[in-house]
Amino acid sequence: MIIGVIFRRVYAPDESGLLNGLLGVFGIDPIPIMADRNIALFAIIAVLVWQAVGFYVVLFSAGMASVPKDIYEAAVLDGAGRASMFFRVTLPLLRDTLQVAWVYLGIAAFDAFAIVQVLSIEQGGPDGATTVLGMEIYRNAFSYSQMGYASAMGVALFFVTITFAALTLRVSRRETIEL
Repeated sequence: MIIGVIFRRVYAPDESGLLNGLLGVFGIDPIPIMADRNIALFAIIAVLVWQAVGFYVVLFSAGMASVPKDIYEAAVLDGAGRASMFFRVTLPLLRDTLQVAWVYLGIAAFDAFAIVQVLSIEQGGPDGATTVLGMEIYRNAFSYSQMGYASAMGVALFFVTITFAALTLRVSRRETIEL
């Protein structure tokens, strides 16, 4: 929620918004970012990416730190180049980290409700351009008073998320590399 509130000020439609204020310095008229059907979804995706980058940097930094330096030294002695070391040494040893990252990314993609709720106009607008599944569940429950239908959608979302996580783990499964 906090990130949504911060970016609401960044995307403010007048020149008080950070982005439109910056455009005003260069003489460009303010752009109603969240009111434009063609831009709003990309603006929300940019916020979601900005929000998640730190987590993935830490995740992959920890994964890279767990790779023994001896393996890189052996690859260099065998004549491996930078690209070859990345694809044949680093990437296979980071496979478990990649697997975890894909699961977290998929779950986060299904859970973009808070950012959309705070940033979008008309809760998923303009014209439904930024609507996500969580927003539809909320709208059915609290705007249309269809609690049973919203509950069923929530249960379906739960099973879709669990199925995605299980399929991701199953597809990316392989034998463990012993170091």
